[in-house]
Amino acid sequence: MDKSWISYNPNNSLNKEKYIRGVTNFLDFAFAKSNDGKILCPCTNCVNCKWRSRVDIYEHLIHFGFLKGYVTWVFHGEQVSSSSSQSVSQVEGEFGHDIDTLIYDAFGIHPTNESDGANLNVEDENPKAFLDEPNTQQFEDDSNLDKFYLLLNEAEQNLYPGCKKALRGALPEENTLPKSFYDTKKIICGLGLSYEKIHACPNDCILYWRDSSNAQICSKCGMSRWKLNSNDNEGRKKIPAKVLRWFPLKPRLQRLFLSSKIASSMTWHKDGRTKDGLMRHPADSFAWKYFDSQHPDFSCDPRNVRLGLASDGFNPFKTMSISHSTWPIVLIPYNLPPWMCMKQPNFILSLLIPGPKGPGNKLDIYMQPLVEELKELWENWGENI
Repeated sequence: MDKSWISYNPNNSLNKEKYIRGVTNFLDFAFAKSNDGKILCPCTNCVNCKWRSRVDIYEHLIHFGFLKGYVTWVFHGEQVSSSSSQSVSQVEGEFGHDIDTLIYDAFGIHPTNESDGANLNVEDENPKAFLDEPNTQQFEDDSNLDKFYLLLNEAEQNLYPGCKKALRGALPEENTLPKSFYDTKKIICGLGLSYEKIHACPNDCILYWRDSSNAQICSKCGMSRWKLNSNDNEGRKKIPAKVLRWFPLKPRLQRLFLSSKIASSMTWHKDGRTKDGLMRHPADSFAWKYFDSQHPDFSCDPRNVRLGLASDGFNPFKTMSISHSTWPIVLIPYNLPPWMCMKQPNFILSLLIPGPKGPGNKLDIYMQPLVEELKELWENWGENI
């Protein structure tokens, strides 16, 4: 099928006839695979995020133009061929998982066949029947089983009126969005990636953890651990002067390998990389090769994770009139191919250093939990081979 019309300007009278003909052919192709008379709109305004009718999409494509670069119509029923410029694994990495797959991967289980996952019912008499026998062991704890089916049931709910489930095709009946930020956090916590709060000295001297976890004042500057006028009078809870958010790395690395689609890409730096001497990936660098030569036991298994670290301050209040600097510490898994490791969903937030001032040369104080965890992972990595 000719797709050269995609690059045409719909407002240019010279190519307008060819463009309209191309739009008509696209709509014929896409709606032939639609069951309810609506498809995702590929105009530059909707960018395949909104479901619309044929008339609406035709008007959008004529007015806004067709989404540039969208030449393989994976959202409209076209199969990715072997001759396509993007491999199947790259397209999967680009467009991600469906919600059911995310939940199965979060619990490390898989249905016995593809149809089972689409027909689960939380009221089944034997809810474990659909699982493979070896995988049922992790559901010996009834709380995990209840959590799993609760997430599956919530995944079936439509978020808001007008929302369409891509897999089920069900039409919404009512607004089921979480009513508060607290309710939203409860849903996210069900996937298991939580964080820990570590109190810090307001002058960035120490962290109140490990041996100092019960201290009430800073051992270096003498500042109180708590905010002024924060006491236990009238049953009020003390408020810490400064709090570091620590997102433990271990469960996040485990989650990379629990995901069936991401795990297959974790060895790309060894198996999928083009090795022609050109610099396309950190694995092509001299530092990477030197590290491999110094640690051959570690480098012999391409599944071992290589991480890059980045940090910078930003103002979370989006206003230049307030001087405030919060510092996130972000880890990037360099095992993944470039089109995945540099995408935001694959960044790993490790630490969130609070403001209002940046840590400056005391950054190492806040890096202690991450450094300790990395040292532990490095010392014990061989135990899991």
